[in-house]
This record gives sequence, C-alpha cells and structure tokens, in this order.
Amino acid sequence: MLTIEMEHDCTVLTSLDERANFEDIEVLITDDDIVYISQLTADTSKAQVLELSFQQLRDILAGMELPEGAYYIKGQEAREI
Repeated sequence: MLTIEMEHDCTVLTSLDERANFEDIEVLITDDDIVYISQLTADTSKAQVLELSFQQLRDILAGMELPEGAYYIKGQEAREI
C-alpha cells in the first residue's frame, strides 16, 4: 500500500509493507529536490534517515531495470559509459 500527500513545500510518500514484515517507509521529497527516506527501527522506535538528491533517487529507480554496467541517466534514457 502506498499513500501520497502533497504539502506546501514537499511531497510525502509512505509505503506500508503489505506482509507486515517491515516497518513503514516514508519518502519526503522537498521542493529543492532533496530526498529523505526514513524508517522507524522496531527495537528503538527511532528513525533511521537517508538523505540523497533527487538525481540519486532517479538513478536507483532506473537501475532496477538495467543490466550490470555504469550509466548516466538523462530524462527517461540511460546512457552506458
């Protein structure tokens, strides 16, 4: 399950594990293209947060569909280097 909320300065996506094996993941994308991915830890109830650029997020998503190699992602195209 996925929820999407539009705030005045960011978009918040929350992914819930439908099998309940993992804690929810929250992805916050700011208007200045900074991405925060956070997840609460079950044992401490503290958030672990990863900060990355929107370009890095796009690279990760594109990489899920590409074969082994090194690439530059431009728009919707991947160029191998």
